[in-house]
Amino acid sequence: MKKIILLIFAILISCNNNKKSSQNEELDYYDLIGDFSRGEYANHPFLKDSFNINYNDYKLDITTINNIKPYLENDLKIKIIMGTWCDDSRLLVPQFLKVMDKLKFKKNKIEFIGLDHEKNSPYDHDKIYEIINVPTIIFYKDDMEFNRIVELTIETLEKDILSILSDSGYENAYYGF
Repeated sequence: MKKIILLIFAILISCNNNKKSSQNEELDYYDLIGDFSRGEYANHPFLKDSFNINYNDYKLDITTINNIKPYLENDLKIKIIMGTWCDDSRLLVPQFLKVMDKLKFKKNKIEFIGLDHEKNSPYDHDKIYEIINVPTIIFYKDDMEFNRIVELTIETLEKDILSILSDSGYENAYYGF
């Protein structure tokens, strides 16, 4: 009888361990954490539908986009730190990429970093870049950060980008916090 109880106990423990492992794999499968490419994001089986909808449905402000063009410089780089689990990230990032595509901004000058649900990453990106909310879109010139969009826009995406690139005193929604 003791052997049967021990066997049942061992099976129960084994199933619980497998269940935890399966849940972690599931989280890893749905979420992109750490460095990833635009292609990995746009073609991810559980993310591509929302990516395509938010990219395709976004109506561009062509007038403002044309005003942005003179401010695009060769040394401009962008880092997007996001949570693929985050509604704000899944909305704003595809829209941002549509704007950058219309501007013909080089795709290899945009870097993607994913954070987990606690806004952490395996390489401390959250601490290095002082992330308070996602998405955070950081603009660099000569490899120095000069501004960022944090979680939401102040006016519109295009107007915020123009304000940042033209150095018109843009302050993100969390500036000073």
